[in-house]
Amino acid sequence: MLDEIVTYYTDMLDRLCFDFFAYTVTIPDSGVLTIEDAMRRLGAAPAAVRSPGEPVDSDRLSLYQVGNGVVTLDWHPVERQEITDRLAGDGFQHWYLCVDIDGNTIMYARYGAAEGYLEHPEPADIPFTPWTDRFGPLSPYTELLVSGYDSEEAEARVDITAAYLAVIEMESGVRLDEELMESPHSEVSIFT
Repeated sequence: MLDEIVTYYTDMLDRLCFDFFAYTVTIPDSGVLTIEDAMRRLGAAPAAVRSPGEPVDSDRLSLYQVGNGVVTLDWHPVERQEITDRLAGDGFQHWYLCVDIDGNTIMYARYGAAEGYLEHPEPADIPFTPWTDRFGPLSPYTELLVSGYDSEEAEARVDITAAYLAVIEMESGVRLDEELMESPHSEVSIFT
C-alpha cells in the first residue's frame, strides 16, 4: 500500500510541476481543530474565504478543514515553519513538509512531545549521531525515507518529496490531491 501511495505522489508532483510549496497537516488527539481554532493558534484573524480559481497571494497561508484537523498550504514558501509550528503541541499530531525553489526539502513531525526531523539533500550533521536517529516518530518509515537519498553506493530509489507526502498520508489519513487544493478555503496573512 505504501508503494502505491508513493507512486501516486510521484505522478502528482510530475503532473502538477510542484517546484516549491509548504504543506502541513494538524490533527488533534481528540475533538476537532477548526479553522477558527487554527487561526487563533497561529495568532491571526480570518482574512478571507477563497473560492476555487481565485489567485493565490504570496503573503497568505491557505487553511483547509479536513475531517477533525486542518491542512495548510503555502505556495510561496520561505522558511515559515516557525509560523505553522504554532499548530503543533501537546494533544496534537502535526506534520510539516517544505520544498524550496532550490529543491531543498524539510520534513518535521511532532506527536505531542515526540519530534522527528529530516532534511534533503543533506541530512543535518550532528556529531556522533547518525542522521536517522532524528526520525523520531517517523522511524517506522526509515527504509523508505533512506531510499530517497543518494549515497556513494547507490542513487535514490524514490522521489523524496513523494516519500514524505506518502508518510504524512499514512500517518494522518489525509491525502493531498487536486480536489483538496481546489476546494474553498480560508486564508490568513502570514506576516501577522
